[in-house]
Amino acid sequence: MLNTLLLNEGICSVITLNEELLIASGGVRRVYRHPENPKICIKVDARKDGRGAGATLAEACLFEQLMERRNQMDFVAISNYRGRVETNFGFGAMFDLIIDEINGRPSQILMKMLENEPQLVETDRFKTALKRFRRDLVQEAVLCRDLRPWNICVQKLEDGGLRLILIDGVGHARKKWFERIKPFVQVKMHYYFFSKYIFPEKRLCEFYTKRRSRYSWKPGPLLSERLDQHDKADINL
Repeated sequence: MLNTLLLNEGICSVITLNEELLIASGGVRRVYRHPENPKICIKVDARKDGRGAGATLAEACLFEQLMERRNQMDFVAISNYRGRVETNFGFGAMFDLIIDEINGRPSQILMKMLENEPQLVETDRFKTALKRFRRDLVQEAVLCRDLRPWNICVQKLEDGGLRLILIDGVGHARKKWFERIKPFVQVKMHYYFFSKYIFPEKRLCEFYTKRRSRYSWKPGPLLSERLDQHDKADINL
């Protein structure tokens, strides 16, 4: 099994998650920091029944199939999957936790960055990061269904640069028939950038203005503490 090769600690025991470890919650899932490994986050379903139930298990299966098919453990533009775990909230999927290099805190999602600092998209460092993100997604040819700003993390690097990483929205249930055909996937990823939410940069601000009432992402204590500090110097690095 592929899981035996992953960071599959605790699969036979239950990992206890609590409110203090909550990074953020969305419409169908909650994300916690691993209580024993601060470099790992754990996704769990927000509900046992109804909308979104089973989404975390489905995502884990998708990544396991992808990694086994490609014989590839790590990706550049998406948060890397690190195995399954059982939690007090049920099934959990472990991923690399995206952390700002300059302060060791969990990185913020792009949607929140647009709210706090809309001029960010006009900066050279963001434009550079966006072009690199597009290049890496196309080169890796991983089919993604949702590149909206609430699914993208903005990691602040030690050298003052930025790195964009997709943390959700990987896979596409309706287009599985061509996910193994690299040129088709690359064309699809180009379409997302040029025709929908992300590229050119000004489209991000337009998207945020029109759609900000529709997304259900909320910061947990780990991010709320950061936001409450209003670390302006950090944001403007």
